[in-house]
Amino acid sequence: MNKTLFAGEYSSRNVGDGIIKLALKKLCRDHDIEADFKDFFGNPVGETSLTLAHGKPKKNALKTVLLQSSAVNYAISVLFYFTRYRKIAASYETRRYAQVVIGGGNLLMDNFLNFPLLILRIVQQCERNGTPVKLFSVGAGKKYSWLARSIVARIVKSPAVSCVMCRDSHSYQLVSAAAGARHAHKVKSGFDSALYLERDGAREKTQDVVGLGVIAPSILKMLTPEHPMSNRQYALAWWEGVVESLAARIGAAKIELISNGSNLDNEFALELWARLAPKYPGISVCADVRSPADLMAKIGGYRVLAAYRMHAAVTAMALEVPVIGFEWDPKVLHMFTYCGKRESCISMAEFRQRSAQDITAALLDETPARIGAIRDSLRKDFLCAVGA
Repeated sequence: MNKTLFAGEYSSRNVGDGIIKLALKKLCRDHDIEADFKDFFGNPVGETSLTLAHGKPKKNALKTVLLQSSAVNYAISVLFYFTRYRKIAASYETRRYAQVVIGGGNLLMDNFLNFPLLILRIVQQCERNGTPVKLFSVGAGKKYSWLARSIVARIVKSPAVSCVMCRDSHSYQLVSAAAGARHAHKVKSGFDSALYLERDGAREKTQDVVGLGVIAPSILKMLTPEHPMSNRQYALAWWEGVVESLAARIGAAKIELISNGSNLDNEFALELWARLAPKYPGISVCADVRSPADLMAKIGGYRVLAAYRMHAAVTAMALEVPVIGFEWDPKVLHMFTYCGKRESCISMAEFRQRSAQDITAALLDETPARIGAIRDSLRKDFLCAVGA
């Protein structure tokens, strides 16, 4: 069979992850690559069901407490390696494909070993079947634990793996270091696959609404606890300051809070809106994004976007919507940097020094990124990855 199998995190509670699949589908379509897509949950990804249920999740106090423990999370991932991940990898039937491409997205991150261990299972299947494996436009997160480094090294050193194309220089450095000098030649530095997307000519900007893309403080508290916005009360007050400054310039009716689609982000966006609406009549909130297409349509209509979430920022860049970002993970700052917009991303080091007035001025003065050269590079990297 000449088909290529793409495997990745295409379906999750974070709608933005589905943006990756849209970009890969476009790359395949533009270059006549016949492909199947399978999600890391083990199910084929449909066109209209890219996300899990959006109902408010049931809360289990004991489960919540247990999952706050790193030791518990690592133990669960190791258990899954011997059970769930073995079944998922087997369900891919990699022997039926000419090759397997894993990506894009932050798939080599150390999320308590879950992605690395699942990828290792897929690679082991491909080793047994003699199926070539490539990793395309993958990120590595902030840093590796010693165990994650060992697992990533095992993946890169596999005789089945011929290429690991990273989506930024930070990920490239982490993965290269894990691979070691003998295998580092397999690792390349590239770009985020979602930047290959383009604006649909029928999708016009509104030219007036400013989007404020939130991230839930609880997510930052788990991933980057040192960021000031991981404190809920600080985050609420910070956003209120930005809205106050922005409303004085353009009016509250031209401001919209937007969630990237995860339950936690949705809840925070609604909480923030409920707090601000009485003081700033007319301010709106979008907490009902259900699909990547919804996210693209919404972001594509903004005059400018302030974005914490990576996929929101990448989508804005791809659709030529002016965007400013906020570093909470190296991937955000690196993406703005290679898109020629380093000054449009507020680093963690300078975050507390930037006033609401500074951020308002930056938003209203921002211009779109020009990423034609990056799209050309992504095209070449993709063709290299699929061997076309």
